[in-house]
Amino acid sequence: MKELIHKEIFNAEPSAMIVLYELVLKYENMKSYRFHAGENGFENAIIFNKKDYHYIPIRADGFDYGDGKLPRPTLTADNTESFFSLKSRFFKDFIGYELIRTRTFVKFLDAVNFPNNVNPYGSPTATSYPPEKYIINRKNLEDSQTIQFELVSPLEYENAKIPNRKIVYNACQWQYRHHIGCGYKGLPVTDSKGNPLSFNGTKTPPNEWKDGSVYAQGNYVQISPDRKSPNTPPRVYVCLNDGTSSNPQSDKANWTADACPKNISGCRARFGNTEVVNGLPFGGFPGTWQY
Repeated sequence: MKELIHKEIFNAEPSAMIVLYELVLKYENMKSYRFHAGENGFENAIIFNKKDYHYIPIRADGFDYGDGKLPRPTLTADNTESFFSLKSRFFKDFIGYELIRTRTFVKFLDAVNFPNNVNPYGSPTATSYPPEKYIINRKNLEDSQTIQFELVSPLEYENAKIPNRKIVYNACQWQYRHHIGCGYKGLPVTDSKGNPLSFNGTKTPPNEWKDGSVYAQGNYVQISPDRKSPNTPPRVYVCLNDGTSSNPQSDKANWTADACPKNISGCRARFGNTEVVNGLPFGGFPGTWQY
């Protein structure tokens, strides 16, 4: 990939450069906002690596490094249709949100951007400079015409706390079954103390628990988060007694929760089959045991 970029840079007649932006939203069920500034007369949506980037008149300045300091760029966007004003109210001015800046050349855009689905500059390969990641630090100004944000390196984000995570030897800090960090989606394994669970079946993900249904010993069910808590992982429960119809969240006598003991043994019980190849997604710092 780097070789293709280098060849295009030193080409006697390189194709036009395109700058793409992605504003990453923090919730799993929400998509990113992707847009471009319309350089070189491109005022339609651009598709790069099968992702749509919509045209929004913007001006981005201050990305160059100098005097040994990290840049603090500004992103000024057209606000005549109040798009950013409305969104910034909902997302609290986007403060703390990640913005990814990707620079590429027209040569590497998807063929669907061109007449007859043919890129006249060559075969597109979705190649770009390494993406640059910034954090929105503050909103500088907002009026009926424009809105401007200040960007900073993640290392300079004013509200960041270092370290972001506590350094603990043998205690995983991930939420069990959350897609971030843990990522486990399999069958029930143990209770919170590491005791193995006995269950019947191989279905993953489990069926959702239904109010009014009757469950037998060894049945297992899942309770997914409601819409008000989209960032909460699902909970899995195993039935302990025949003829159970109660809610697993409140009836500990007839249900036991699949839970990780938050130690390396618990992690290995779930990911041991792939440990040699992928390692363990353990959220602790076992290398710090002697400190």
